[in-house]
Amino acid sequence: MSEFVFQNPSAVRRVGTVLVVGASALIILLALFVWNFVSQRFDNIEDLNATISRAEQLAASSQSNSAQISFYQSETPQLSQAQMQSDMQELAQQYQLRLEVIRADQIEQIEGNVRLALTLNGVVPENQLGGYLQNLAVHEPMIMVDSINLRRARSTRNSQDERPLAIQLKLSGFSTQ
Repeated sequence: MSEFVFQNPSAVRRVGTVLVVGASALIILLALFVWNFVSQRFDNIEDLNATISRAEQLAASSQSNSAQISFYQSETPQLSQAQMQSDMQELAQQYQLRLEVIRADQIEQIEGNVRLALTLNGVVPENQLGGYLQNLAVHEPMIMVDSINLRRARSTRNSQDERPLAIQLKLSGFSTQ
């Protein structure tokens, strides 16, 4: 019988030790990787929960703000549109906007409310435009600017402060039904 004898028994121990230590290190690294991955997932969930909480608070405040938004209220949508037209004429006079055309556009039903549309064409002094648009933005009942077109209007005036602008506004107002 032949007997196998290790020439260097300490080499086998070293190889075994290296394998055990390497496997242990690999298991520890794998455990750290999994822990990091799970930790990131929990952080992402916490971030999403915080985002959802902020969105819910914003929605609640927007619902309370939407209760404060006023719409035109008349017996018919046509009367509401006439009231809107009258409001726009008064606002134009305050800011020296010379209206050449006020056109009542189509009235539409939108989600239980009525959308009132107007198109305004006129000429406004350049130094009055900002105040006019700001007042339009905070107007009650609410008015939305769907589009605005500006161009330099022909002028015989030499004053830089009163350079006229030709303006076309497409506006929407809303009425409750």
